[in-house]
Amino acid sequence: MPKRSADPITADLTEPQREAVLYGDGPLLVIAGAGSGKTRIITRRIAHLTREGIAPDRILAVTFTNRAADEMRRRVETLVGRDVLVTTFHSFCARLLRREIAALGMQPSFSIYDQADSARVVRQICKEMKLDPTTYQPARLRERISLHKRRLQTPEQSTGQAVGIGEQTESRVYARYEERLRASNALDFDDLLGKVIELFNVCPEILRQYQETYLHVLVDEYQDTNLPQHLIAHALQGKHRNITAVGDPDQMIYTWRGARLENILEFDKDFPAAHVVTLERNYRSTANILRAASTCISFNQMRHDKLLWTDSEAGEPVRVMQFRDSYDEAQRIAQTVQELIEGGSEPNEIAVLYRTNYQSLPLEDSFASLNLPYQIVDTVGFFERKQVKDLRAYVQLLVNPDDDEAFLRAVNVPRRGVGDKTIEKLRQSARRAGGSLLRTARRSSELDELDSRSRHALERFCTLYDDLASVQHKTVLSFLKHLIEETGYVEAVPPEEREDAEEVIDHLLEYVTQYDRRQPGGDLVGFLEQTALISDVDGLNPRAHAVPLMTLHSAKGLEFDVVFISGLEEGMLPHERALRENPYGGEDYAVEEERRLMHVGMTRARRKLYLTHALKRMIRGMEQTVRPSRFLSELPEEGVAWESDGPAVTVGFGAARPVQETQFVLERKRAQLKVLDGDGNGRISAGARVAHPSYGEGVVASVDSAGKYVLVRVAFLERGVLSLLLSSDDVERL
Repeated sequence: MPKRSADPITADLTEPQREAVLYGDGPLLVIAGAGSGKTRIITRRIAHLTREGIAPDRILAVTFTNRAADEMRRRVETLVGRDVLVTTFHSFCARLLRREIAALGMQPSFSIYDQADSARVVRQICKEMKLDPTTYQPARLRERISLHKRRLQTPEQSTGQAVGIGEQTESRVYARYEERLRASNALDFDDLLGKVIELFNVCPEILRQYQETYLHVLVDEYQDTNLPQHLIAHALQGKHRNITAVGDPDQMIYTWRGARLENILEFDKDFPAAHVVTLERNYRSTANILRAASTCISFNQMRHDKLLWTDSEAGEPVRVMQFRDSYDEAQRIAQTVQELIEGGSEPNEIAVLYRTNYQSLPLEDSFASLNLPYQIVDTVGFFERKQVKDLRAYVQLLVNPDDDEAFLRAVNVPRRGVGDKTIEKLRQSARRAGGSLLRTARRSSELDELDSRSRHALERFCTLYDDLASVQHKTVLSFLKHLIEETGYVEAVPPEEREDAEEVIDHLLEYVTQYDRRQPGGDLVGFLEQTALISDVDGLNPRAHAVPLMTLHSAKGLEFDVVFISGLEEGMLPHERALRENPYGGEDYAVEEERRLMHVGMTRARRKLYLTHALKRMIRGMEQTVRPSRFLSELPEEGVAWESDGPAVTVGFGAARPVQETQFVLERKRAQLKVLDGDGNGRISAGARVAHPSYGEGVVASVDSAGKYVLVRVAFLERGVLSLLLSSDDVERL
């Protein structure tokens, strides 16, 4: 039990929590396991720092989602007031760039392109370059551009490293994409981070200014930082070195977004003499849930050594449920949810999680058939809806007249007779003149290639634009209402769609009303910035009396009384695409990330946890037999109940336990291998005979790179196939 003290900041903290909160100057790493109270650590530490004389406006706290930032901000306000900046990385960078981007030759009124905007630019570029869409998929090219940016590679560097016609074409698309954004005075999400790093490099005096401003920087979810975010945090504390990083390697599930596990695993190398505090007590889950989650994640080797514990009751056993197919699975989940609700559980305290969005379809069908309330969290977000995107385009164009993407969306909403041919002629003219589409449209009367009907339509749009730009409004709400009225937006919606459109617009006006209240004096730029940076999971309505259905990724940071994790099969979790396309290479590295995803899902549950899988599932339009996930075989026997709706898969130990072809060893210390023979240089390679002090002799089956580590799969004579982790330096020294 935590020791009581008269200090209100530390009175209810355990010794490790108190140690983290009261730590003085210098780098601090807090390894905070799931449910161990990490948000409390950050907010209490901020309160402690202000009590020690640090001015609130000299403290910066950064996290990853608006929802998490809002929660942390509320707690901080209760403790110390409103002067501490609690924000997300992207919001902080957007705010900084609004003030400083002129040093990079851009206007502070820049637009922020979301994924849909960026994808539309790439599609247009592919069309102009006459690229075969089956060979050069725009979505794939957009992902590759984002990958280059997360690695801080310019188009020129990308071109220099390109091998083969495919990569060379990709680099040309990247270069054109950057030119298009520059011409539109626009940044995408990756640019918000990359431009700050560029700014710090080009203008060291600006970096020094922010280093002096923030004496302490606290970063939540540090395991999720990518290279640019890590460098920004490092740069801000390059002088004072008062950085507090809070995170958990066992919850790093965003490699596909560029997250780098080594940022937290090697924190002490980037910040020498860093103090490390480990929080192992879990306040959320029952003992059975925690035992199952901890046992499963213990099979990972790339992690900080910790053992979560709780003094909570054992609770109900974790239930593993097997079904004939995915529809039987969905129906049983829905029936169980119905029983839970009839037993007194609140629908919003029951969550159904899955690996991919399309897995929700049979669940939706089953929930609807029982008339159960549910909400889908991971489909099109509210700010991605057509009506919202249409109205935002007008606002975006008013703020940034050079934004061609905003012009293209607004110019024909409502329809004005500006067709594709007119747009293409306008593009060509703009390209020749080196101006934006709006500026070119203002000269439509001079463009001989346009017919009179097109000229008139463009002139009417420019007149409307000028009228909107000339009116001053005290609030964003009053402007938005004026915009809807002047454009005749609602009246132009087809009658059969009008009711849905009006509902979306009503929700938007409600949101804007709240924005005006939260941000007195807020302007259109601030409104655009906030709506552009809202993440998918921010669309979850915790007050809705409905069961949330969401992906495992979106569930991170949330908690529920009851959790179902469905679709626990090989190819689904771990997902075949993740194993195939992991950017670090090597199946074992990818399996560890998928196991972390499983761990995240399991630790969302407070009281009850259900793990379900099917024996058959529809894959690419065909029903296929599937094997249970390897992660199910890693569960402990104690505190786990196995149920089968149909013939069970029985192997080895226990009932209904799935086949585990490859074992993964829990190696709490660095694996040590002695090469008995090999390539003649003492290095480990496939086919080499090796010896391990605990597992005896074996033959190396494969060697895979995993960032700064090497994963070696060895077929031991007595223990079977085990996967061991070594640092790359150790491999070279062998």
